[in-house]
Amino acid sequence: MALDGPFVLLEAVDHERFAYVEGPETSVLHADADKVSDLAQVHGMIRMHALGVEESAAFIRKVAEEL
Repeated sequence: MALDGPFVLLEAVDHERFAYVEGPETSVLHADADKVSDLAQVHGMIRMHALGVEESAAFIRKVAEEL
């Protein structure tokens, strides 16, 4: 899912949840609770593996120096 393109998780003031998925040929707004839940789980996995702000900056500096 996330490797296919960006997606955005949204929550309305009434706590209804949506997921906007953007792809190379089409974009779609999901309101189906199961689909939104699946994308929320993908987002959680990405966050668990993501570097923090300082670690990201250090990684970018390191890669830039190697170029």
